[in-house]
Amino acid sequence: MRVAFDYTSAIYQRAGVGRYTRSLAAEVAPLLDDDDEFILWYTSMSRAPRSISSVAAGSHGTSKRIPLSPRAASLLWQRMRLALPIDRLIGQPDLLHSPDFVAPPVKAPLIATIHDLSYLVVPEFAHPNLKRYLEASVPRTIRRASHVIAVSEMTRQDIIERYQVEPSRVSTIYNGVDGWFYEPDQAAVERAIEHFGLRRPYFIIVGTVEPRKNHLALLHAFAQLYEKRKDVSLAIVGSPGWLSEPIIAEIEKSAMSMPVRYLRFVDDTWIPALYAGSVALVAPSWYEGFGLPVLEAMACGAAVITSDRGSLPEVAGDNAILVPPGDIEELAASMERLLDDSALRADLVRRGRAHAATFSWRAAAEEHVELYRQVAANK
Repeated sequence: MRVAFDYTSAIYQRAGVGRYTRSLAAEVAPLLDDDDEFILWYTSMSRAPRSISSVAAGSHGTSKRIPLSPRAASLLWQRMRLALPIDRLIGQPDLLHSPDFVAPPVKAPLIATIHDLSYLVVPEFAHPNLKRYLEASVPRTIRRASHVIAVSEMTRQDIIERYQVEPSRVSTIYNGVDGWFYEPDQAAVERAIEHFGLRRPYFIIVGTVEPRKNHLALLHAFAQLYEKRKDVSLAIVGSPGWLSEPIIAEIEKSAMSMPVRYLRFVDDTWIPALYAGSVALVAPSWYEGFGLPVLEAMACGAAVITSDRGSLPEVAGDNAILVPPGDIEELAASMERLLDDSALRADLVRRGRAHAATFSWRAAAEEHVELYRQVAANK
């Protein structure tokens, strides 16, 4: 079986789909048989990065660079709809897996991963250009796909209902938690707090800064909390995303009158300690197809406050405090509650750690490989 896997997002996206692609590929490769081949292809104008070389280093893996920039590839395959099957460029695979919403023309059976339909469910939080692109490209990919993977049952139902897809063509395969998300010792926590100039107690939010993540509600809730508790602070971790300018302006304005730290780019090695040292991760997103930071924070020993919308209740279960994303007063009250109730926080940490341990990339990879074999056998 020759599996072609689009690794492009793993190279160009640090979080979100990029992390999903890197983590999944690393676990799929060792599961393949000796006579299988795992072709990690990517669009790039430069040579293969270290991340793809390490995945392709095993006996099953090879890498294949398509000498186009991702932007040029998108223009040719999705916007101009150039009918050039990628099979010719990567060597006639038995199937192709596209882990990032859309796929190029391909003659081999196609498996596509759809992470969410936020551009349809909450279009007010999507960049207009991206919204138009996905509205045009995702339905075409779904129609061509032999099978579609959703990363949550909520996303699966959205795909079935909004695109009228036969339920048997869509499977839910949950994301996993990378092994480097673990509860660090107290010395590591203290080093991180000193390194970033934080003060305890602090709450933390981790993720790309964009409207859907609802940073503004958190800032308003923190302002209410700060009026009562002058000892508390807030750490914001995440690179600027689309439509982030007014959000970052509000973060910087808040930082002038309150202990709000915008850390922007933080190396992944620091994240577990930042989680573990916090009172809680606060993730009041308006909509998520999965919500990896919720589980990752739990794995690191953090309590979690998150939204009651999208897939977040499904992913968090009863191991987090759920609040409506638009209810600033309830969000502030939940944060105050965790500050004052150490027993509740300890219980959430204990249950969250056990819950996060049930999500593994190895299990996700096993489900993917099983699906690959089914689709390849039916080609």
